[in-house]
Amino acid sequence: MRMLIAQIALVAAAGAFSLTSAGCNADIHDNTADVHDNTANIDDARVEMETDVDTDDMQAGQSMPLVLVAEDVFLIDPASDPPSDRMEVAGHFQIYFDSTSSTPLLITAKESFSVTIPADAPTGDHKVICRIHKHDGTPTQATFELSLTVTAKVSG
Repeated sequence: MRMLIAQIALVAAAGAFSLTSAGCNADIHDNTADVHDNTANIDDARVEMETDVDTDDMQAGQSMPLVLVAEDVFLIDPASDPPSDRMEVAGHFQIYFDSTSSTPLLITAKESFSVTIPADAPTGDHKVICRIHKHDGTPTQATFELSLTVTAKVSG
């Protein structure tokens, strides 16, 4: 009986060690990994944007998938309340077509989504702009521009 109790205790101790070890692993590639750092500041945020479509041959009304990577910002939907300890670094993305003074195509905290090129976009060179905004809507200096060319639709 003592041997059985000793084996159970050993197995339980090993399980606790593996759970403790697993709990210590950190995903340092998470875009919010450093928001608890005392030096994190949303005013220093950075963003990058990519797409997998041919940006030299876009058409008005076409959907464009985007993937964003942000640093020094805790991404949260603007309609949600951030935790009190992340209020100073909470923010979201606003996506624009050609100018940040235009109405945003999309406001989101997601890092992967699609936007639609405006149906009335004339042929020629354009850009999709991503800007990080603080949770209260104030724009930051963190922007990224993706150039694209809208071509004429070919009718068959």
